[in-house]
Parts: sequence; structure tokens; C-alpha cells
Amino acid sequence: MRRQRSIAIAVSTLLAVTLTSAPTAASAQSAAEPHQVTNLTIRQADGYATLAWQPVDGATDYQIERTAVDADDTPTGPATIVGVWRPNRQINQESPTFADAGFNPGDTFRWRVRARTGTTEQPYSDPVVATTTAPWGNPTTPGQQLRTQWETTHAAQYTSDTDEYAYTAAIDALSDRVRVVELGRTLQNRPINMMVIGNPAPPATPAAVAATAPVAINCNVHGNEPGDREACLIMARQLAFSTDPRITDLLSHTTVLIVPTINGDGRANNTRGNSTGQDLNRDYSLIRQPETAAYIKMVRDYRPVAGYDGHEFGNSRAGDLPMLPPRHQNVAQPIFDQSQDMIEGHMYTKGAEAGWWACPYGCEGGGNVGLSEETILRNTLGLKNVTNSLLELRSSGGQTRPDEGNTANNRRRKTYSALWTFHQFLDYHRADLGDILGARAEAIETQAANTGRLVFRGSRPIPAHPAPHPGDS
Repeated sequence: MRRQRSIAIAVSTLLAVTLTSAPTAASAQSAAEPHQVTNLTIRQADGYATLAWQPVDGATDYQIERTAVDADDTPTGPATIVGVWRPNRQINQESPTFADAGFNPGDTFRWRVRARTGTTEQPYSDPVVATTTAPWGNPTTPGQQLRTQWETTHAAQYTSDTDEYAYTAAIDALSDRVRVVELGRTLQNRPINMMVIGNPAPPATPAAVAATAPVAINCNVHGNEPGDREACLIMARQLAFSTDPRITDLLSHTTVLIVPTINGDGRANNTRGNSTGQDLNRDYSLIRQPETAAYIKMVRDYRPVAGYDGHEFGNSRAGDLPMLPPRHQNVAQPIFDQSQDMIEGHMYTKGAEAGWWACPYGCEGGGNVGLSEETILRNTLGLKNVTNSLLELRSSGGQTRPDEGNTANNRRRKTYSALWTFHQFLDYHRADLGDILGARAEAIETQAANTGRLVFRGSRPIPAHPAPHPGDS
């Protein structure tokens, strides 16, 4: 059943451990001060920590402070405001959360939160001290011990093309769940690889994969937007070697297709386009370039039923995770509706639980971005009856993440927010596969009828989500 927009939020415990502040003598004996934040909790997950607290009446926003500490809770660095929570971050303002991700995973910190009423700062909450989750994988277990160049340099460097090939080849060699296939070559002869992942092993042929209602993630079409790519490489390791029942269940019911770098030449040169300067995300339906031809052949042969397409977004006022469905007006209504359900019904709700700010592409002053672009991947997939969304990672920290002048912190937030999104995408497919397949079948029937209008230009309108989240259409 396609969900209506909802403000009901369930408490998620997936991949999270809740840590509460141990009461000190003072806090245990004295009542909270007026307008002081109370009940601060921290849940640790892959690369981020979710803060949650009791809202303060009359608060305009909240500031999140983080301090690095040692094992004895002695500060090893300055207290820093790393986040600002505002009501338009989530669909349920009565349960504020914030995902803090600008830190080195595995380090220990002390967090506090305070309300502001206008510009008046209220008292900080009692502190919570917690050790963050280390990078995924036991460093002594074969396969799990693999790390990307991005991880080993603590986000100082992105993973190079040669390191990507070595990393994915090692996963292929060490995991029965993974097969790396070459889809084609770039203009400069770099391989365009895809990881085919299933449990206990991926199906042997494209046709056999298609029979499993697969999902596809395109991680890096614009070479200078590599945050999603790093998330894909980390997730591939998790899918290949995790013993978590959630992971093994997911992979027992579908096949995951991950293309880390369709634009290898652009990534190597840190350019948006390929080696000719062509923006590949304007070529998926025109298919003039070898990179897009390789991906579209994959769609034809492997027949994914759901997809995500990773990007980065320069608007500093936007949410953490702007998303957009296939808006091409020739996309069948059931596919558009199902894609919107994935975004607004699932991602908005789960984002409010985890503390990530998912919003429509263009939110907070972004303008009418992405309109009338019939040739981009989300529209091409929509025309091929694939439930899908574009994912943008806000490039800069902006006003809500003021500590991201530190490049590594900025890169971590982008990559770990993408990792969260891609895992949620897999969960949505697992839970809603019946609806996804139903929408696909209905859309194919509509197309086969060959009736109705044919639109040559323009995009479907998306009504604003009920204010205050985010109040933009």
C-alpha cells in the first residue's frame, strides 16, 4: 500500500546503541534549570551519532556542542558548535534529532545541547560522553579488514581509480556473495565495473539477476562529486562480509547492483563531465557516450526495479539530503507515485528518526533545479518503469553545520549520510517490494496501451510537503 504523508515516527533501533548520560551528584540532586534541554541521548551508527532530546517550550532552534575527550573524560580539544537544529529539519518537531557526522569514527566525545529563544542562549543540557563507532569491519577478519583510501587517510584523500579497482577485486576474491563485472570502458579506457551482490552468491547471468527484482545504485556520474562513491565502496564491504541477519536477509531476497564510478575519467581528473566535457547526466536517453551506453545496456539486461543516483549539491541552505523523483511527464503515474512514496513516505520518516535532513531537491532557496531535463538518469529510469530517486549531498556545511570548514569533517558528513541513505533504500525495497512490482506492472500496462498524451517538455509539479518541513515545492 502506498503510504500517505505521515508525521508519525517510530523509534528506530537499527544499527544503533543508545547511550545516556550517567548522572553526576549535582545533576542527580538538582532540578533542571528553566529552558534547559533535558533527556539528551546519543545513538551511535556507522559514521554518525544521533542526538535526541526533550524539546523546550518556546525554543527557536538548538545548538549542538561537541568536545573531543580522552578515556578519562578530559578534553583534548576545544568545545565546538557543530550543529544547529531548526524545525524544518524534520517532519515531527515534537521529537528533535540531529545526526552529527563530522568526526573521525572511533573517537570519544562529550556532547551538550542548548536551546535558543530568538538570539537568547539557554542553559546547556547535562553532558553525554560516548565513543563513536569505528569503521565497519573487524581489522583481523579477512575481507572485513579491507579499507578504502578515503578511510585509511581519514577522509584526507578520495579513493583513486587504481585503489578502487584493487579494493573491489579484493572483495570479489574474498566473498562468495560478490562478482565484479565490467560493463564497458570510458573514452580513456578505464573499466566501468559493477559489483553484483547476492546471498549466498549472486545469480550467474543478467537474466537470472533480473528475476530477483534487483536494485541499482549509480554512485558517481559527476567526477567532482565523489561523496556517494565512497559510501558505495564502504557499503559493498558491508554487504560482502557482514553476518548481520538484516544484511543476509536483504541479499537472500534480491540482488544489489553497485556501479561505483561510471565516469572514471571525470573522477580521475576531478571534473564534472567525462574526458570530452560531456555531462553524462544529460546523456542517458541520448546515449552518445560510451559511459552512458554501458549503463543503459546494464538497465536493459539486468532490469533493476528500483534505483538511486548519487550527486552533490552546491546550495548551502539546502537540507543534508535533497532528493527528487522522476518528474518527466511521460513517466507513468504509478512509478512517479511509488518514487514519491520512497522519498516522502520512507526517507523523510526515517531521516527524522536518525537526525538527517531529507528534503525535496531545491529546498531552502534552491530554485527550480532539474526541471525539463528529460535526459538525466532519474527520468530515463522512470521511463523504464524503475522506482527511483536522485540523491544530492549538500556540498558545504551551511548554517546548520558550522564546523565544516574542516575539509575532512565535511567529507565525512557527506559520505556517511549517503551510506545511511543507501541502506535505507535497501530496507525500503525489502519492505515494499510488492508495491514496487505492482507499480511497475501497472506502468508497463499503461505504456503497452499506447494511449494518452505525449509530452515533449516540462516536469511534474511536486506539492509542498506540509510546513514546516520544508515548506518548499
